[in-house]
Amino acid sequence: MKRIILFFTIILLLISACSSIPDVDSDLQLQQWQNHQALVNKIESWNIKGRAAIQSENNSATFLLHWDQFNTSYELRFISGLGQGTYLLKVTEDGVVMITPKNKVFTSDTPENLIREKLGWDVNLAGLKYWVRGVPEPNVKYSQLLLDEKGRLKDMKQSGFFISILRYTEKENISLPEKLFIRSNNIQLRLVIQNWEI
Repeated sequence: MKRIILFFTIILLLISACSSIPDVDSDLQLQQWQNHQALVNKIESWNIKGRAAIQSENNSATFLLHWDQFNTSYELRFISGLGQGTYLLKVTEDGVVMITPKNKVFTSDTPENLIREKLGWDVNLAGLKYWVRGVPEPNVKYSQLLLDEKGRLKDMKQSGFFISILRYTEKENISLPEKLFIRSNNIQLRLVIQNWEI
């Protein structure tokens, strides 16, 4: 008899626990997601400052990241600790340039090539430009989309990278990522954005 009472007690606890989980209206969530993307995609110029930790097969590093976006052009500053200086990456219509802490200048066809050659990191800046704002890169297939209760990006796979947004902040009534974890078979990137300017 005690076993039967225990069994029903467990069943009742499970039922009550399930009933406390809020129902998610997928149609509403999808509408929120579409609205969120529309708001974010209007942001063409912005600035972020944050802390990053990156780990690849061959090396790992922690640094401060300053990203200034001006429409299609942008500048990235990777500010290393321990007095190692700053790497500056400039991407404009005229080309891609990297300036090292010793003021050596390197050019390439793509920013990804320069970062791979000079820093040893296999990153996807074309996608990251959108992921840091919490949206997928346009016209590129993505999968495994998971939204949070407010219809914002939580998890996604795109271009061979898994993107997880762990925390959002509000800036001018727009939700923007504050903490991200991005990984592929070759690299892991953790980014905490401490300041957003839009």
